[in-house]
Amino acid sequence: MRIFWLDNLKAFGMFLVIFGHMLPDSHLRQYIHSFHVPLFFFVSGYLFDRSKYNFGQFFRKRFSTLIIPYLFFAPLSFLFWFFIVRKLSIRGLALKIDPLKALIGIVYGGGEWMIPINGPLWFLPCLFVVEIVFYPVRNIHFLMLFVILGYIVTFLPFRLPWSSDVAFVGIVFYGMGHFYKDTWLSHKVLPFLFAFHAVFCFMNSPVVLADREYGNMLYFYISAGSGVLFYSELCKFIKKNVILEYVGSNTIVLIGLVGTARFILNGIWYIFFGTQLEQKGLGFALVASILQIGLTIPAIYCINTWLPFILGRPTHETLKYKNK
Repeated sequence: MRIFWLDNLKAFGMFLVIFGHMLPDSHLRQYIHSFHVPLFFFVSGYLFDRSKYNFGQFFRKRFSTLIIPYLFFAPLSFLFWFFIVRKLSIRGLALKIDPLKALIGIVYGGGEWMIPINGPLWFLPCLFVVEIVFYPVRNIHFLMLFVILGYIVTFLPFRLPWSSDVAFVGIVFYGMGHFYKDTWLSHKVLPFLFAFHAVFCFMNSPVVLADREYGNMLYFYISAGSGVLFYSELCKFIKKNVILEYVGSNTIVLIGLVGTARFILNGIWYIFFGTQLEQKGLGFALVASILQIGLTIPAIYCINTWLPFILGRPTHETLKYKNK
């Protein structure tokens, strides 16, 4: 049974990922980036249930639902970038990236070795590392160890594969989601959570988890943690909604195709107006973000209908067999 408020939270977080990348450097962009990735670690931790699987079963399950999608969307993104984006782009980073480095980025999956389009894909192998490392953790006090390790690895002069250095930070929010399950917060604390979230967000410098940029680590943890708790509680007040449920249940496909959708939107804009898609204000970024989600719907339908195994889901034939 799906938990509707988690779908609300994932849909909200996915929109922030897209919307945040449509905005220029600003206070609003800084605010969004301060918590939108920790939010997804939190959701995954909330859904983690050790009693369902032994470690081997858990490893295979998470490999099929995280790494298989990554190994599908990452090469697909590279091919789209190599044969289409580089051919049609007039200017931009697409023309400056070494194709060999981008190809290696599929395997390395993090830091400067990232997929040149559909950048959010770095999150999938990172989350896999988080879940595998977290599996034996049974006490909330162990999270302090990862707080320390997350700080130590920021001094490494190189990035670890699969964004494993970011995973030490992600485990803190994953654990927070897992141990938060049995905790109920009074609505009276929501104003205080938001105040902590906003104040420490702007006391800190801009945060970019994908680049291992946290600013002041203490400010980051306070801001991101209080922000995630605030919006998770807020999403419980939003009634079950078919649109939010659809977006929330298909975030993997959106992560894998959001960059492609943005390039297509850029192309449509160029065909009609003869110019590059430029930032034209808050309203424009809002509409463009919604359109990007809309452009992925045909792909979501096709994958869910004919290729569900890509997402680690059973095919219709498998379901029929199990039902029999």
